[in-house]
Amino acid sequence: MATFTVYARQLEKPTLRFDYAIPTSRAKSARTGMLKYGPYDKNLFQGAIKAAIISPAIYEAKVKTLIRYLKEGIEGYPGFKQEFRADLNLVSYRLKSVTRKDYEEACKKIVRDSFDLVFVVAERKPALGDLYSHIKTRLLGNGIPSQFIDIDTLLSPPSQQRWIVENIALASYAKVGGTPWVIEAPEDRDEVVIGMSRALDPTHKVIVGFTTVFKHNGDFILSHSRSPVTTWEEYETGLERLVREAIEEYSRRESTPQSLVFHFHKRTGHREIESVKRALQDLGRNVKYALLHVNSYSNYRLFDTSHPTFVPLTGLMVRLGSRNALLLSSGRVEGYGRTMIGTPRVLHIIMDKNSTMDFGEFPRLVTQLYHFAYINWRGFNARTVPVTINYSQLISRLVANLESIEAWNEIVASGRLVDKAWFL
Repeated sequence: MATFTVYARQLEKPTLRFDYAIPTSRAKSARTGMLKYGPYDKNLFQGAIKAAIISPAIYEAKVKTLIRYLKEGIEGYPGFKQEFRADLNLVSYRLKSVTRKDYEEACKKIVRDSFDLVFVVAERKPALGDLYSHIKTRLLGNGIPSQFIDIDTLLSPPSQQRWIVENIALASYAKVGGTPWVIEAPEDRDEVVIGMSRALDPTHKVIVGFTTVFKHNGDFILSHSRSPVTTWEEYETGLERLVREAIEEYSRRESTPQSLVFHFHKRTGHREIESVKRALQDLGRNVKYALLHVNSYSNYRLFDTSHPTFVPLTGLMVRLGSRNALLLSSGRVEGYGRTMIGTPRVLHIIMDKNSTMDFGEFPRLVTQLYHFAYINWRGFNARTVPVTINYSQLISRLVANLESIEAWNEIVASGRLVDKAWFL
């Protein structure tokens, strides 16, 4: 049997930065950094956050406790204002009974007012129907992000409350447009990283394309989307416009990028790549770009035979070629037991031959992809999956679960969500 040698490298966990103006505001741990320095954009984030909370009156005591914890803190979590340096003003909408109509009426009142965020406390019960989809669709269509809180979460043991509350607070800050932290990265690199994906409706006929756009340090800038289409030809034409408009929007907000990195997390066809190339040609800019195919459902597996679990350390990169590598973004952490069962999936990363960036940049691009696994603002204990992939998956799931995928037109047209991580 033929054998061949591959070379591996252990990538280091990145240092995180918590102030855009003070380079020394750094830490390895997101939780430690936030408690010590506050969020990255604390001096840019303006005004208080105006939030509403919809909840059944029968859970009033539990909801009041949740609000108190969010605002004033609980052991280990100092409270929203102290950690995020911003006021959280909450207006309660108590429901006399737990019916779909009650939630809909509260939602109508909230839409008439100008809220930045809505918390929805609800039970999972058949009588309410698909309440999540209905409320989510209605609020997003009016440019309002929402955070659903299951009743079971409120009833969780006191020992878990701290973790629940601080994760709700973190996601909420990001949903209204805040930037909790970024990666410590060279400040002179004007590079943009774009995650690209698509979603189908339940009949596999309607296609929605979207992008998430980040600075090279992981600072989320915007998400951009196209209206639903019914054929692949329409999708590919729309994709070209989508890429062009996303880059133009970034240039208006920030600066003209000197290099572009694309992460495709769905299986990508030749015609999709051609759509992206045409978009870049139409822009008329002489920028270098890298097209990375990131397969999160690879058949490859990695094992560490020197450890009892056989699970390698997180951050293991194995080179299969000059532009072909495997990356373990969620493996074993030294000093901690692995809570997940089974062998972790690896990311199979291939740099497309159509890339104009030198293939010698490939190791750096894989390292950058790995570092993007540490800016997941969905929670302090969120899975270490690169956000260009994870955020795309979250958007796909939300789009597919909207009351109707055609409602995406209204959501896209509002334009109020473009710079908010509303999908967390």
